[in-house]
Amino acid sequence: MISRRSLLAGSAAAGLGLGLGACASSPDAGPNVIRYWGVGAADKDKDEQVRDAFLKTDAGKDAQIYIDQVPSSGVADMSQIITAVRGGTAPDLWWMDRFNAVQNASIGLLEPLDDLIEKYEDVSPEEFKSQWIQFAVDELTYDGKLYGLPCTTDARGLMYNEDVLRDAGVDLDLFDPAKHVITWDQLGDVVEQVVETDDRGNYTRFGFAPWLGEGWPYTWAFGLDAQAYDNDSATVTLDSPEWESVFQLYADWAERFPYATVDAFMATYQPPNAPPTQTAMFSGRLAIDITGPWQISGNEKYAPDLPLKFTYLPVAQEGDPTYTWSGGQCLVIPAGANITRTLWEFLKFYAGFQGQSTVVPQFGNLPTNLRAIEEGTYNPKAELFRQMLPNSTSRPPLPVGSAMWDTLTRARSSVALGSRSPAAAVADNQSMIAPKMDLFEGYRMPDTYGQPSPVPGS
Repeated sequence: MISRRSLLAGSAAAGLGLGLGACASSPDAGPNVIRYWGVGAADKDKDEQVRDAFLKTDAGKDAQIYIDQVPSSGVADMSQIITAVRGGTAPDLWWMDRFNAVQNASIGLLEPLDDLIEKYEDVSPEEFKSQWIQFAVDELTYDGKLYGLPCTTDARGLMYNEDVLRDAGVDLDLFDPAKHVITWDQLGDVVEQVVETDDRGNYTRFGFAPWLGEGWPYTWAFGLDAQAYDNDSATVTLDSPEWESVFQLYADWAERFPYATVDAFMATYQPPNAPPTQTAMFSGRLAIDITGPWQISGNEKYAPDLPLKFTYLPVAQEGDPTYTWSGGQCLVIPAGANITRTLWEFLKFYAGFQGQSTVVPQFGNLPTNLRAIEEGTYNPKAELFRQMLPNSTSRPPLPVGSAMWDTLTRARSSVALGSRSPAAAVADNQSMIAPKMDLFEGYRMPDTYGQPSPVPGS
């Protein structure tokens, strides 16, 4: 355990002085006191709505819930919570990106929930967990124990601008999800039709590139059956032929549509830090992007008159099954929290039907609670993404998940730029991650990982 927890001690030392006062205004621990690190300053009102609803229940009538928002540099920034746990100032409840759960559990940052379920619920942990979609539960499971409750989720697909495609003479039936799932070859041909250049060869209108938007290596890996980890042999498998095909996809596309030219196009029509109204899609310069249901609210707010629609991710061959993957957030109990029945009831309320029905429609994403999915407590315009959920999954729940993500993302850029071959990239990826997983000898993901997740109405 020392080697696994060394990151916790090291990061705490590096981050000393960060966030120690995040809950300084909160009272001392008590049976009805909950100190909560919430969604974020811009969304504090959503936390407050759930808190106010909980206070009206019998379980919450005496609760005192103090909400703080803790700044960070991104969803993978654990400096604040590491420092707080080590310094004994951690909150009792924490809103966190679900992808970080297994890694955080592996270094001792989180409390397991199984004993709390057995203590406070009249059902077994397995029956209790069955209220949520399976892949979200899998993503919160480490060494057979549950380390949080899932709150929101999403899926990935293609967003396309019908006006741009129609102007380029593209058959819109290719993108109609009720009629067709587009293949990679067809998508390449569409981009050829859409592209327009100026006298110097710069793109003034462009179609699509697999590294734009949500075009992460995992996005295409799920469609090409590239597995990151083999449960039976407990080994990292990032150097498989399937993973090489993922990076070959980037290389082939960049040869056809040069990365530097695409990058210059995006810098011109969607520069970094541009306001949300200034996108290549909204200005009619980009025909197709990779995104998820969270984009719907932005479309409604900033481009309500554009015919922006959604369809499935491209497949290799006609008739291949559709695929996607889902992220999302969760609620967890940091190590050393003041664990009480009131805390448990609020956690269960927020992550359950009542809480998700309140916040999920406002976030624009999808519920993880099966009853909330069944009763449609989400934007009806996200229905296609809801239909994707039974065949979706999470990123592999591994204690080196963040390191794996970063390694794959760097390899994507180097391959698309042409500075590394796909074969070299996957070999390097394997050599970077396999030694890190060696610290967790014999580790197994949940046996249900990667299996279809039953969803009401599907």
